Amino acid sequence: MNPLNRQWFYRGFHKKLAAALGREAADRIWDDAGKEYSCILAEQPDLKRHKGAMTLPAAALYRVLSARGEDAEALLNSYGRETGKRFARIIHVLTSLPGADRLVWNHVDIIMKKASSEKLGYRSRIVSEPPRMYGVDILSCPYHELAKMLGNEKAVLCICCMDKEYSQGFRHIRYDRNSAVSEGARACEYRLRFDTAKE
Repeated sequence: MNPLNRQWFYRGFHKKLAAALGREAADRIWDDAGKEYSCILAEQPDLKRHKGAMTLPAAALYRVLSARGEDAEALLNSYGRETGKRFARIIHVLTSLPGADRLVWNHVDIIMKKASSEKLGYRSRIVSEPPRMYGVDILSCPYHELAKMLGNEKAVLCICCMDKEYSQGFRHIRYDRNSAVSEGARACEYRLRFDTAKE
């Protein structure tokens, strides 16, 4: 069985490939990327437990797509944005429940600290100005670090694209991320503000 079929974030990418390149080409790419993913883990089995392991399927797909002359970055990033928009719709429904937006906002500092913790492989700096703004600078990201180590730094951008889209789904919480380490910046700068005008 193709190990990519077990990767929740990437499963829908096969369908995107079929729409863009045709079913036969998509099947071949998917099979080859599954083999590439297995090879990466066979050579470095410890990577399966790496905090940025979600990068591994992206790296495998990126390598196979690039080897075939396809625009791997554009295909993966587009998929990341589409997936992020689907998640944003779910988040918007949930935070539209009575009081949910305030509940999230009242705990946003705790959520941000946990989501960017060293335990998850991040190096970060809190730059909040509560209660008006909560922010964090991600100085080092496990997904980006692993992609760099594998020599496929651009492969991780699809995760960044998803992140930027789904974070727009919070009702009454305005989210800005104007820079990312994966795009060459010194930090991913996350800034959140409560804004009742934002639906």
